[in-house]
Amino acid sequence: MSDRSTSEPITVVGLLADPNLPGELATRLADGLPQVLSARLDVPRTWRVETVVEPFEANDRGEGALDRARERVRRTRWDVAVCLTDVPAKSSGVPVVAQVGERERVAVISVPALGGVRLLPRVRDAVVDLVGRLLGIDAAPAARRPTRRTALLHEPGATTEDTDETVVTQRGSLRLLAGMVRTNRPWRLTLGLSAALAGAAAGSAFGLLYSNLWELAAALDVWRLALAFVGSLAIFVFWLIVGHRLWERTGPERGLGRLLNLGTVLTLTVGTGVFSLVLLVLNSAVASVIIPVDYLAQVLGRPVGVAEYGRIVVLATIMGLVAGAVGSGLEDDATVRQVAYGHRQQDRRDLAARLETVSEEE
Repeated sequence: MSDRSTSEPITVVGLLADPNLPGELATRLADGLPQVLSARLDVPRTWRVETVVEPFEANDRGEGALDRARERVRRTRWDVAVCLTDVPAKSSGVPVVAQVGERERVAVISVPALGGVRLLPRVRDAVVDLVGRLLGIDAAPAARRPTRRTALLHEPGATTEDTDETVVTQRGSLRLLAGMVRTNRPWRLTLGLSAALAGAAAGSAFGLLYSNLWELAAALDVWRLALAFVGSLAIFVFWLIVGHRLWERTGPERGLGRLLNLGTVLTLTVGTGVFSLVLLVLNSAVASVIIPVDYLAQVLGRPVGVAEYGRIVVLATIMGLVAGAVGSGLEDDATVRQVAYGHRQQDRRDLAARLETVSEEE
């Protein structure tokens, strides 16, 4: 350590994060955060960052995320703590970006409220802003000009005071909804639907191998095929929700409950949409190999081209999606339920209870 760093006070910043995406973000932030804090906060200080990933937000002590964060950080020697959770919150019907406890120097960031794009830079900016705020340190001159990312915490009128706590809010449920879908990570759902993929492959094979279905596909109007394709996606999503009990009952915050369910539906829609695109590509490759042009022209009784192949592939994909929806009922509940906040929180409560039991035994 240099002479300059040894003469400066050391400030320990704790990053406490829920598992899954918040934990991944905290881990990625930790390495470069001391340098960012030194560059953006106007104070000579040595920064040290410690990261803990555990389901602090699932602990039922206290009334809210900030209370549970306070309970957890009391066991640490951090100078300031910033906690990351993927659980959305609202205050007076407005999405909550962060909850700040000035006295204990603790803040909780609701990651979904930061949106669905450029998430890591936004979380980094929010963490730096909150650390400076809790320690009473002004931003360095070079960092005082707010960017579009930091505007989430700097817009005038975005905070409401309540004793020593501050709730930072930001209008825009669409941003929150996009952040919820991003936090649910729908691509993981797509990768986990192995049983559904097997069913979809069987259904698609039936559509690609039977000449009667070729004739039907060629006879259907484009709008009928499009409507059937959308309907098959809706069946898939509905089957996942019902088969794995993903619909969450609305609690006291009815608006937030509806938003949670809407986020689940959109996540499933994105996930099944990616699933259908993969199936379309696979069916196109198979159709180009196993259906000869001459034989298809003989069956249809006219010259054929890309349009006829496209109709057959779409119809086969529709059949595959319906079969995949049935096959999704055989999927492991844990794989599918990770897209629903309520089930994810229940898993974290179980983990938190186990960790607390182990701690008491030690």
